[in-house]
Amino acid sequence: MNLREIVLSALLCAEYSVSGAELAADCGVSRSAVWKVMEQLRAEGCEIESVPHRGYRLVSHPDLFCESYLKQAVRDCRTDWQFRHFKELDSTNNLAKALAARNAPSGTVVIADRQTAGKGRTGKSFYSPAGNLYFSVIEKLMLPISDMMSVTACTAAAVFLALEQFGITTQIKWVNDLFLNQKKICGILSEGSFNAELLSMDYLVIGIGINLRHDADCPEELQSIITDLETETGKRINKYDLLIEILKQLEILLDEIPTHSYLDIYTKNSCTLRHTVRTDDGTQGIAIGFTEDAGLIIELADGTERILRTGSATVID
Repeated sequence: MNLREIVLSALLCAEYSVSGAELAADCGVSRSAVWKVMEQLRAEGCEIESVPHRGYRLVSHPDLFCESYLKQAVRDCRTDWQFRHFKELDSTNNLAKALAARNAPSGTVVIADRQTAGKGRTGKSFYSPAGNLYFSVIEKLMLPISDMMSVTACTAAAVFLALEQFGITTQIKWVNDLFLNQKKICGILSEGSFNAELLSMDYLVIGIGINLRHDADCPEELQSIITDLETETGKRINKYDLLIEILKQLEILLDEIPTHSYLDIYTKNSCTLRHTVRTDDGTQGIAIGFTEDAGLIIELADGTERILRTGSATVID
């Protein structure tokens, strides 16, 4: 761990202020070296107050990655979360799948500041400019293939609960999106490798993208469809604080997949249920519920029911 990482972690974790002299002594460096790191962090956008006889206090800071701070924040989790951060990737899911295939451990988290080829469900692209939260989690769960959709729905419930911790109430659109004020703010994509002999998953990669900030360069065709948390709520949430909360909620809810108890959260906060929807093949009906594996139950005009497990369901009323 370099000196910048140590100093930044100390500032982030401190309740009040950090003594420059104590930092220097702990790290075996001069107070001048600590001061130079403080100046570097200020240049990176941190507001650091120097308090006479007390030390340094972090007043505000941008979304700076600090692995030791993240590790400290999730120290009480059962999962041994391992973080890998990149300024830019084509897709966090792509790298996570490659790492999982090389036996990266469960709990590996791949983070990118931006993606050049972000992916959504059914082969769609996921617009991924800088300033938002993009990450993928490797999970090695002993689950049957039939629970694949459950993983996506469970993750949506975890993100919903995490955002509630910041005072933001969203709605879940079947199966993998979160909406705020009728616009998309989060997309989820679960991918995996399957063991055909055992009919189970070798590993899962869960990709999550959340729009945090306004993007002035957002393509015109997306402006009526997507939004961001800051625009809708006025809140500027640090993306790594949100990441920490999502991981904590995800760890809890993934354990609930065999019992399907996460579906209560998913159902109560759905913006798809009780609406008329149209499927990809043009079928229309009313969304009336979910199966245990998060399939969407649609009641057709003749009173019969159809269960949708693939594709999309567009609300049309």
